[in-house]
Amino acid sequence: MLGKKPYKLYNSIQHYEWGTKGESAFIPDFIGIEPDDKPYAELWIGAHPKLSSKIEINNELVELRKAIDDYPTEILGKRVCRKFNNKLPFLLKVLSARKALSIQTHPNKEQAEELHLSDPANYYDNNHKPEIAVVLTKLDALLGFRSYDEISKNLNIYPQIKEFLGEEVISNFEQPVNEDAVKNIFTGLMLKSSDEVALKKCIDSIDKAIQQKDDISKDERLFSILKNEYGYDIGLLAIFFLNHVQLNKDEAIFTDAGIPHAYLEGDIVECMANSDNVVRAGLTPKFKDVNTLLKILNYDKSKSILTPEKIGDIINYSPPIDEFKIEKIGIEKKQQELSTNNQVEILLVIKGKITVFTGDNSNISFKKGEAFLIPAVVDQYTIESENSAVIFRVLIP
Repeated sequence: MLGKKPYKLYNSIQHYEWGTKGESAFIPDFIGIEPDDKPYAELWIGAHPKLSSKIEINNELVELRKAIDDYPTEILGKRVCRKFNNKLPFLLKVLSARKALSIQTHPNKEQAEELHLSDPANYYDNNHKPEIAVVLTKLDALLGFRSYDEISKNLNIYPQIKEFLGEEVISNFEQPVNEDAVKNIFTGLMLKSSDEVALKKCIDSIDKAIQQKDDISKDERLFSILKNEYGYDIGLLAIFFLNHVQLNKDEAIFTDAGIPHAYLEGDIVECMANSDNVVRAGLTPKFKDVNTLLKILNYDKSKSILTPEKIGDIINYSPPIDEFKIEKIGIEKKQQELSTNNQVEILLVIKGKITVFTGDNSNISFKKGEAFLIPAVVDQYTIESENSAVIFRVLIP
């Protein structure tokens, strides 16, 4: 029997090499543990088969995905069960990067199904992965393609890239200018990435030119950092083709299928459709799939900055998808009454301590760094904080 109450989620950490380390590691401080010498990259909160959270049911700690299999309607709700085939449709993460993640994109649903069928070792599931990142401290990222004019300007600043690409690719980019110009030149760049001798020559030449400058640009500073971290990687040249954005606390970005992006540094709350499908092409020692990436890229010039809507103490982040939306709720010494509409919700405390009251007159407290699930059998619940608290609430539109 599933109780009408919140369930604490016991979550796990991914120790990817790019995560923050030591005393300055964000995730250990956030969840209240002592860090060791491992990098702390991602805290996973959800029911993904690769790393499911756990909950306690009938005095037994079980994986959330198994609990959903056993109690689909009670946890998810009838509408969610019908629409998402008895699966939790989203995955929540806390991500903390001290160095660049891979330049990557994600497939749409149809592409994900094809990739999983043809290459399940590298594409673990058949789902798409639209995702939103809400900034906790700061975020430095590459996101989407620059305009034709910006790319053309960079090619003139760095003739080494022109030489690397070759006369034919550059000629097609410049004459005539057409809607596929950015696609064509970026395709040429990525396909040339296998020429290690030419790539090394190009990167060394740009690096030497930068070192001779007294005043370097933001892109040049990033180039130098990435060269130190990744050596002769095509990602160093890709930065001159992608938008370099810097966001502050509470700002957000949404990356739909095909949008190239790479988080460079920062701490975020990230939510995505329940998938781990990533197509990588640079700044990584992991599996790269250049041909797939070129096939599915979206060359929309939009930077995908998501403008939230603030109503009272609630900031709404509503991406144009069916799987999830996020609310950031501030609670200042008062009660906040919420309704689930008989659908599952996951909440994460990012500041302070709260107490949750449900219809069976029970109450459970949660502190900073803890996450909990409100099952669909709970219709109404109340959150109370004696002082000041902030929570993220993930729900299904």
